Amino acid sequence: MLVMASAAFGLGAGMAHSQERGKAKGPLLTVNDTVRGVLKNHRTLMSIKENRTALEHELSRARAGFGPRVDVEGSAGVGILSDNTSRGMNLDNQMLGVGSVSAKLVQPIWDGFATRSRVRTSQATLDSVRHRVFDTATTLSLDGIIAHIDLLRCLELVRLARVNVEQHQSILAQARDRVALGADTQADVTQAESRLQRALSSLADAQDKLRVAAATYARLTGIDPVTSLEKVAMPPHMPKTPEEFLMLAEKNNPKLAAYLQDIRAARGEKELAEANMYPSVQLEAGPDYSDRGGNRERWVYSFDVLGTVRWNIFNSGADVEGIRAASARERQARQNLYDYMDTLRLDMESTWSNYQAAQEQYRHYSDAMTANRQTRQAYYEQFLLGSRSLLDVLDSENELYSSSTSAETARGNILIGAYRLYALSGTLLPHLNIPAELIADDPKTAAPVKGEEFDLGWFK
Repeated sequence: MLVMASAAFGLGAGMAHSQERGKAKGPLLTVNDTVRGVLKNHRTLMSIKENRTALEHELSRARAGFGPRVDVEGSAGVGILSDNTSRGMNLDNQMLGVGSVSAKLVQPIWDGFATRSRVRTSQATLDSVRHRVFDTATTLSLDGIIAHIDLLRCLELVRLARVNVEQHQSILAQARDRVALGADTQADVTQAESRLQRALSSLADAQDKLRVAAATYARLTGIDPVTSLEKVAMPPHMPKTPEEFLMLAEKNNPKLAAYLQDIRAARGEKELAEANMYPSVQLEAGPDYSDRGGNRERWVYSFDVLGTVRWNIFNSGADVEGIRAASARERQARQNLYDYMDTLRLDMESTWSNYQAAQEQYRHYSDAMTANRQTRQAYYEQFLLGSRSLLDVLDSENELYSSSTSAETARGNILIGAYRLYALSGTLLPHLNIPAELIADDPKTAAPVKGEEFDLGWFK
């Protein structure tokens, strides 16, 4: 009878486990599916991609400064002209019609390297944003992986909570049977009922966290998980020390590369400010036609090819201050780079420490689970023999549940720590074999929003 009772006591766990596993139907979503969902659907990534597109056009506009431009000018109106011709014709005091039209081809020859500086600045800014697109993709992909892991963890916690409820229901039923036989008191039943209510409360809390985790996963990926997620495996070839990850980060971290390009962009702005100290030389060619009204022909036509020089030799010190301001921004960009390097090292070391601690915690909680199962079984057998109280059995059940949930949390933290280390090193997406085209392609189109258009009218 003791063996049969013990078997019945553990039957609920096996049945709950089987039922929970049976819910996952259809193809399993892998970690790569999760990451691809993030990269295809997350609006934050789409937004920064649009910024990248804008900067590509800005670079093209800056390069256009090397080429020629054509200026067409026309004017019409009335005016008075007093010169030898108009005075001889007694027209110097008459208001007559005036019109002119001109077209000029202008080719810059020398502008103190201002155009080159604009191109350098635009190129560096674009390169910085390209690195930030990759960094954003990496960060959001890590968030997606964490959501994947957390959703699996919440599913397991719900399963454990259901097993815990079933165990307490079994204990309560046996307590009532023992009261009916006169082996226990009604206080034992109420105590078992109290523990069952606490187990049900834990189940409700686990189900709430599961719903939040599912919503978070859907928000990040645009995918309805339907609880059909594939288990997340540990990344292979994990480096043994944080220094190895730091070496990878120095070569591959996209944000580090972005800060370097920010310095280059600031240097380009400084060169542009210095260009104001030099003259500009350009070639101008084109026709010019003007005509003044009256009873005689007074039109003038010319076609000129001219080399022009413009040089501002005094600007009240504004150009000097502009150079100083640009130099300060260059130093600021350099300080930002060093600050991020310090932050990156701290993040690496703290993540590595958390990763190591999670491994130790999982090992200890796993050992605790083994001991808890043995204790629970021994206490239950002793309870049937009358040498243990119902409270001892309930406490042992609660300790096993606590160790099981803590072990599952620690296991998830191990995976999160490993993938976060790869994200900080800038090698997460290459490690997952995510194609570069998925990051480099254009963002999906955003539908127009109601109310974004201006009202019709000249003054609205």
